[in-house]
Amino acid sequence: MSWRALSLVALLSTLFASPEVFSQATTTYQDKNLNIKPLEAQQPDLTGLWYHINQKQIALANDEYARLKEAYPNWQVSQEVLDAIEGLNEPDRPKKIVNTDKAPKSKPETVEFKPESEVTKPNPAAPLEAFAALTPKARASTSNEKVKRLVALSNSLNRPDFYLLMGWTALDKNLLEIAKTQFENAQKVATLDVQKQSILQGLNSIKGIYVERALVNMDLTLLTRYLNQDIQGYVMSIIEGNAWKNYDNKEYDKALSLFTLLNNNEGQYATLIAQNNADDAFKLACAISTETFLRRCADALAERQVRFFEESEYSKSIDAAKQLSEIRPLTLDEQELVGWAAKENQDIATATSAFEVVLSKKPDNEVIANELVVLNKNDNTALARLALKFSVIKSRLQRESNQNAWPRKQFWFAYSNDNERVVNAQTKDAFTVLYGTNVRNRSGQRGLGHFDVFSHYVGIGAAYKKWLWQVILDYKQFYSGSPNEGDWFGDRQLANLAQMPFEGISGFEDTGVRAEVSYQDSKFNVYANLEYGMFSQPVDTKVTGQLSATRFFSDTIVALTLFRKAKDDSLLSQTGTFNAQHNLPWGYVIENGARALVAHVFAPKWSVAGTAQLSSLKGERVKDNGMWSLGAYLNYDLAESDSSYLDYWRVGPFASYSTYDHNLSGFTYGNGGYFSPRYFVSIGGYSELLTLEAMNWQVKLRTELALSRLEQQDELRFPLGEFFAFEDDASTLLDYDRTTGLSGNIMAEGQYRIDDNWILSGYVGKAFAVEFQSFEAGLQIRWRGGPGTGVTSDELILSSPRRTGFAL
Repeated sequence: MSWRALSLVALLSTLFASPEVFSQATTTYQDKNLNIKPLEAQQPDLTGLWYHINQKQIALANDEYARLKEAYPNWQVSQEVLDAIEGLNEPDRPKKIVNTDKAPKSKPETVEFKPESEVTKPNPAAPLEAFAALTPKARASTSNEKVKRLVALSNSLNRPDFYLLMGWTALDKNLLEIAKTQFENAQKVATLDVQKQSILQGLNSIKGIYVERALVNMDLTLLTRYLNQDIQGYVMSIIEGNAWKNYDNKEYDKALSLFTLLNNNEGQYATLIAQNNADDAFKLACAISTETFLRRCADALAERQVRFFEESEYSKSIDAAKQLSEIRPLTLDEQELVGWAAKENQDIATATSAFEVVLSKKPDNEVIANELVVLNKNDNTALARLALKFSVIKSRLQRESNQNAWPRKQFWFAYSNDNERVVNAQTKDAFTVLYGTNVRNRSGQRGLGHFDVFSHYVGIGAAYKKWLWQVILDYKQFYSGSPNEGDWFGDRQLANLAQMPFEGISGFEDTGVRAEVSYQDSKFNVYANLEYGMFSQPVDTKVTGQLSATRFFSDTIVALTLFRKAKDDSLLSQTGTFNAQHNLPWGYVIENGARALVAHVFAPKWSVAGTAQLSSLKGERVKDNGMWSLGAYLNYDLAESDSSYLDYWRVGPFASYSTYDHNLSGFTYGNGGYFSPRYFVSIGGYSELLTLEAMNWQVKLRTELALSRLEQQDELRFPLGEFFAFEDDASTLLDYDRTTGLSGNIMAEGQYRIDDNWILSGYVGKAFAVEFQSFEAGLQIRWRGGPGTGVTSDELILSSPRRTGFAL
């Protein structure tokens, strides 16, 4: 066989060949549905097969063909090989006609081999040609020394076919450096594509062996160097295949190291999940912006949101939801979970925003509506906005307001809020006309402590938006009678009244005007009044009034009132009077101050309350004074919740204490004629009951009984020091008094609806204390447009904030 024939055989064989070692280096793995495709199966070395075919060595060719088929089950046999084997075994069969223009370039050419006898010149390539004629097994068993000699010959001839022959042989014998040198030499001189392909396959096979060795040792430094030198991606494919093999064998640490080396995100993520390393898998997923990994990141964030919430890590749960919302819109369940977490975290703004989103999609969700109301219970602006936006919240607020308004006696607010019971009971915003009369009597010496007041009044009222208003004209008659002979009055002690009758004022009548407004809301009440009267009293008339506000909390009520009013203990203190000569007025004491109330329900039917007042008193030619008082009350409601008669029946103990800076109870200049002891202490019990609301009639009863002690100090009879000092020092002082005794009062009031428009109401009461008694009664009739079937306690005469002192 000539060297040209051998060269042609080697050349043609490389078109279809891949060395066996290359195939051995190919890695396989199972498909993980991660878009990673395995390498295609490689083709076997056909050098020996083509040699036997061209030498007409039928048996050897068939044996080699069968061996290759068995060794490479995935080998795609080319048509040229099939035709050659068929022509060798059936030489008489007609050959197929092949269009040479369309025949593949790799088709073996027909080569005539001259007998050795015809070769006249020495053939330097003869050893290599003879070596090529051997079977692959024979070549593989050749000694290393002979191979090295043939390699030296190949180097001297500098032919690509011989380089390839010895390169593949050295590779089979694991002489890797020699094989690499031969392939690199061939690379320098090869011109045909088939040769270049074979060279590349050979070099890749060598790389594969080195890579496999580094993989066995997990030498990541060496593998990194191989990757940096990898142009065709062959090294990467080997490492990747090995990584998936480790993954399948559950050698996750090795697999993760290799996937990390390759920057294979899919492999890293799959391995971290297999290791149950959710945190690192989450970090990886959220660091990659592909659609698949963003979806995984979102799934992980959703899981973390739930997990952190269950672990009471509410801030982390909210943060996870915020990150999730940057990837995709939150589901309703996720939005709701944000709301619950923010609520637990006391983040009202975040919770409100999240629950609003949920409620906008589920407008009938009572649970979410309730949470929004509870979260914003102290923000009326937010509640109003939510009520306008969601009908379920509006209904919820109305129900809650009505439920709260009823026990608070906020019937005007309940009416404005369409509470059915109040609306059916009476029309509260219609025009109202009223007439009333009352009488008050305070016992005491005629002309001094004795005091009678008889009043008539007419008024009108209605509603403006959410405000109730009322204007009243008063006509009053005051009477105290003339002082007795020997009484200290004005600037002297009265004497010889029979010869010189008393000319000072003992009673008069006058008119006045007053107006009031009130407003009620779910959380508070506001009340204000102004009064100007009487117009022609002895001392110049002053404007008086009151401003009161009450704040309702869930279990607590706080009320505060600022007031300016006349001290109504006597004619001297309430309107002023003239001296005995009727030429010098004094008195008309105005009390300016503030009072406060705090009541708290600490158990079912049990409550406790405290009151406080601080005020200053000033009058015309009256010494300035100051006072303060405290009160404490405990009560229990005896009325059953299902009682058919009583709204409440409160009983309990109480204690009160009051003190004035000065005793100014006298009727001489500098005194105001009002009860002003150094101290007044009462300890006792009380009872108050009210029949049901919204009935056609209603009754309220209140009683008190206490043990009281007082002390009235012996202040100067003329505390301003305007008058002479008497020779008898005792006459310059008021009488000292310290007394202990029982005190109490009883008050009954009621009202009755005559028909749709007319309501009659009245009250009567009696009080007594140490050295003191009083009686009062009143009657009122009201006309109001609109239908009505019942009455409510806010319109009892004595329930007016003007009388109670608080906007309750």
